[in-house]
Amino acid sequence: MAGTSAPSRALPGYAIALAQLFGQNLHGLVSRFTRLPATGIAARPDAAQLTAILTRTESALADDILPFWTRDTWDEDGGGFITHLDRTGRRSGPTGKFLMTQAGTIWALAAGHRHGLEDRGYLELARCGVRFLIEKMWDQDHGGFVWQVARDGHVVDPRKDTCGQAVAIEALTEYASASGDEAALATASALFDLLHSRAGDGSLGFRERFTRDWTPAPDSSGERKTLLAHLHLMTAFTLLAGATGASAHTAAAEKILALLPTLRRGMTFDRSWQPLDLGFGRSVTSYGLNVEAAWLMLDAADAVGTSDRIRETALAAIDHALAYGFDWRRGGLARCGPPRGHVANAVYLGSRRLDKVWWAQAELLVATIEAYRLTGAAAYFGAFQKQFDWIWTHQADREAGSWFEATTWRDGRPLSFTKGDAGRCPFHETRALIRVSRALHGMGIG
Repeated sequence: MAGTSAPSRALPGYAIALAQLFGQNLHGLVSRFTRLPATGIAARPDAAQLTAILTRTESALADDILPFWTRDTWDEDGGGFITHLDRTGRRSGPTGKFLMTQAGTIWALAAGHRHGLEDRGYLELARCGVRFLIEKMWDQDHGGFVWQVARDGHVVDPRKDTCGQAVAIEALTEYASASGDEAALATASALFDLLHSRAGDGSLGFRERFTRDWTPAPDSSGERKTLLAHLHLMTAFTLLAGATGASAHTAAAEKILALLPTLRRGMTFDRSWQPLDLGFGRSVTSYGLNVEAAWLMLDAADAVGTSDRIRETALAAIDHALAYGFDWRRGGLARCGPPRGHVANAVYLGSRRLDKVWWAQAELLVATIEAYRLTGAAAYFGAFQKQFDWIWTHQADREAGSWFEATTWRDGRPLSFTKGDAGRCPFHETRALIRVSRALHGMGIG
């Protein structure tokens, strides 16, 4: 009897999947012949317009983002940063400390100091964060940083995650560059060596999920690879190469940079980099991750001297996001959508596809100003301006500070008033604002 009942239970799932596949294919076919018009494209901006944007950018960083994220995050009792925050930046609930948010907060503080905010105590707070990271989260037996510790520092989740290790290298290198701390840079270099020996997968990049002793995770995650982790690896190795001048660090960054353009806007892959879809040939792409990859690839290519080869691929990824995932009427980038066809019409993917999530908005802000600076094309500045206006009008919480985690597509209504959690810290907003400021200064503004 059990054998005869299983197909009837599974049938609705199969029917839904096949309906979604049909919708995806039809949507892609129609999209070959129709394209939503890009509206509101401005002429090239004048200096006064760019100066106003720069002023608001610098103010947001100095007077909003970093003050919000340092108001109540440092744990005076146990050390480290508590990143579960309510709308006002006060602690709300869990007090566990996670590798990604500890490292991301350290990076933001050190980067803010290097950007010129030298009188706010951010470098000292970063130093305290580095000390907690090394003393409480470094695995003395097997090397590398564990995934989670409790408030008092005892290990809760001992897993090793390659993406988390990469962000730790970014944080340690940024802090070392801000402070001159050679020990922090040495730790970053040692972690680089450890990743290559325990997580390296030859010409195929890096494996990503491990148990505490660096045995590949026994479930399917041990065989998966992601664009996100390899973006952070490329960025970490590029930063490390700039700080150390070591040829091994430069070569490692170049190796991943050569791999990324072949991934064709996928998110998750098997060990040999074959895309993992949703089943039945259905697929979805992350516009935010794609534009983040684009500008980070341009940045890394410029640092290692291979920019001409990467430019076309990076601009194509930005163009794809603007064509299919961007809200040209109001500004803002959708959470995810189909490989072809505008996300607004992809109803078969559900309503959450249209959510405008904070980190994706930050990444598009950087991607569009960098694309404009690189090409001078007015369309890129038009997208940048709309994105800037969307963030300042809807994503930024003008009453309580920082940015809302996600908003609705049409009216920018907040979908949550939580500001921090196990996966959120000031990393994306801080990086975006610094990069926009740097781009505008590079254009002779300010």
